[in-house]
Amino acid sequence: MRKFNLVDFAAHYRKGFRNHIVAVTEVPALMRRFKLYGCYATYFLYSDEVLSYVSVQAAESTPTIAGYEGKVWAPFLPIDLDHGDLTLALDAARHLSAFFVDGWGIDPDAFQVYFSGSKGFHLMLDTRLFGRVWPSKNLPLIFDSMRRHFVGELPEPLRETVDLGIKDRVRLLRLPNTVHEKSKLNKIILSLDELATLSADEIRECARKIRPLTMTDETGFVSRADVKENLAAVQFFQRIQRQLRKFTRKPFVYRFRRPEDLARLEFPCAALQRIWESHIESGYRNNCAIRLASELRLLGLNADEASDKLFEWNQRNRIDLPSDEIHNVVGSAYQRRFPYRYGCRDEILRYFCPLADYEQCRSFVAARLQEQRDERSSRL
Repeated sequence: MRKFNLVDFAAHYRKGFRNHIVAVTEVPALMRRFKLYGCYATYFLYSDEVLSYVSVQAAESTPTIAGYEGKVWAPFLPIDLDHGDLTLALDAARHLSAFFVDGWGIDPDAFQVYFSGSKGFHLMLDTRLFGRVWPSKNLPLIFDSMRRHFVGELPEPLRETVDLGIKDRVRLLRLPNTVHEKSKLNKIILSLDELATLSADEIRECARKIRPLTMTDETGFVSRADVKENLAAVQFFQRIQRQLRKFTRKPFVYRFRRPEDLARLEFPCAALQRIWESHIESGYRNNCAIRLASELRLLGLNADEASDKLFEWNQRNRIDLPSDEIHNVVGSAYQRRFPYRYGCRDEILRYFCPLADYEQCRSFVAARLQEQRDERSSRL
């Protein structure tokens, strides 16, 4: 928390409500300033980077944390359980608590349960249970995936109680011992024994008074307990990370071999070379143009350069393709994030290919690539 120690504080009576970035250690005084009424803070913590982001936003319009996508860290993983029937949310809290304490065998000191003051409960898992949790841009995704797995531990009727909408990195969480604006009840901490034995009405009655926090500071975010990692929790966290890496890998990056001399283009495909050097009859012009534009992009030319080369091809070979068609073709070839390569199975390329079979095609491509390597070596 030395570097990631900032939160966005919000209060019902504060002008503008939110977008008040402060150190988490300043939050207790702010809670008292606003009479413990309708006070919130982000459960993700930020570094000084967020201040730069808000300053840029302020220069353009108004200061806001909305849209921030930087690294975040969290001392606790919150699970929000809500339902119009508090008894259902209570049953869900009991099931998940039993899963964590009895199933995983976690230390009860690493697990806080709060009545939210209205329709549900907040279960807070100390992130030290999961081993070393580093600040990351992907931490909100990891937390969201973890919650979705926890849903599967609940009986079917209780799964709808889990709020999966708290996944973004600027989400606010009601602070402990603050008054809920509608119910006028407090968000209070509950012991596991109280969670297991008290009814929904009895819990509401308890929430008429605030309760001291012994295992955390007043915010509920700064732990006072000595929490050790839990083997089951560590293995679960690592499994979620592995799964997400498969979906968040950096995309394939094309390595272009840009020609040294754009005045003399040689394509690695014999069909494209023939198209580049030939007059194209009406009916094939657009199809040939898009294939040339795509290959020019793969050769490393930008859109303007590709446009110039297509105009050159159009004029030199008397293709008579209208200018707006050429612009449209280049736009189509360059609008996607990645270039598209037409292969040997493409009907247009097969039609224009002068080679007899696939073996000759392989030999042609190999010879072209070798020529390029020899040319680069000679320059070195």
